[in-house]
Amino acid sequence: MHLNRLFKLIIALLLLNLSLKNYHGVEGRINRLVSKEEEIELEEKLKILNKPTMKSFQTKLGDIYDCINIYEQPAFDHPLLRNHKIQMKPNVIQGEQIDEPIFNMVSSVVRSKLGGCPQETVPIRRTTKQDLINSKYVSNWIKRRHYVSAQPTAEKVYYGGSAEIAVANPSVDRPYKFSTGQIWIQNGPQEELNSIEFGWAVYPDLFGDNKTRVFGSWTTDGFKETGCYNMLCPGFVQIHPEYSFGENINAGTGGNLRVFYFSVHRDPQSGNWWLINGKDHAKIGYWPKEIFTHLRNNASVIGYGGVAGTDLGGPTPPMGYGHLPIADSKYTCCMLDMKIVNDRGNYAKFDTWKVQLNRDTKTSCYDLIPPSKYIFRGIVMFFGGPGGNCSKI
Repeated sequence: MHLNRLFKLIIALLLLNLSLKNYHGVEGRINRLVSKEEEIELEEKLKILNKPTMKSFQTKLGDIYDCINIYEQPAFDHPLLRNHKIQMKPNVIQGEQIDEPIFNMVSSVVRSKLGGCPQETVPIRRTTKQDLINSKYVSNWIKRRHYVSAQPTAEKVYYGGSAEIAVANPSVDRPYKFSTGQIWIQNGPQEELNSIEFGWAVYPDLFGDNKTRVFGSWTTDGFKETGCYNMLCPGFVQIHPEYSFGENINAGTGGNLRVFYFSVHRDPQSGNWWLINGKDHAKIGYWPKEIFTHLRNNASVIGYGGVAGTDLGGPTPPMGYGHLPIADSKYTCCMLDMKIVNDRGNYAKFDTWKVQLNRDTKTSCYDLIPPSKYIFRGIVMFFGGPGGNCSKI
């Protein structure tokens, strides 16, 4: 009898070990199992997203980018973009030029170009089957994430937001965890929320490693059925020939503050929402107005802050530099020169006395110091925290 129980225990352990091998991929990245029906659906999506390429190249981090004909990129497979006329550059709005940093301790991240693509092609990160599998889970994580944000309230409508965000590399030790420094642009009720999110992220399930990378996402229904991160579904129109989502940006070290400029604004003529980033003011591309409902004309919310979370519950990772905020950029992640785009089409400072602070977790996990005006740095906000067992308030 004792031997029979021991034999059953050994069989159970072997089956558990086999299951874990199927569940976890290379370097601990989750390798989730799918049904035959899902497998067919994934193959069809890959055909849509991975277009015929004129050239491909691999980055130092191992990412493969394909040079896709700019007029045949995946965005135009969106049913609402079949007749979309591509916009090659945004219409200039006042106050768009980035101010150069005044202090030596503030340095802008010098980006590395992804590689050279032939004329009339754009670099798009190649999508894998595992990327699509993970993206389903990524969308569900919104319900399990924690955030802190500051939202200006003086204006009733907004047409964009921008900031120089300090680049951090929070310790995200397992593949199903993530942490971001970002800006939100939103409109509409929760059940049909239109949202654009952008900034930097450490997101192993999204990018396959623990590096800090540029990301963007969109939805028109609070991520229930529509939208995705980066270009994992048709929607975002890539324009820039050398930069794209997934670009690695290095964090500062030894108290050296390094910032990366992020901005999204609604083009005053076309209505498209343009993503602009980096010290070189690169026009990456845009989310077309056609894919939105409530964001077609303007936004009702502009938020600045961070998000951190985990898929499987338990302790959440650090946000920012991993410290609860103090007003010192050597120790706390921050945003500099925070601006909104107002109804006159100008980048402008907002009233720091009229800001709504949002936290959905204990302040011992994540917190923020309200935006304040600093000489030579514009409006500045500090945010972050160590994470941990961050049950909602």
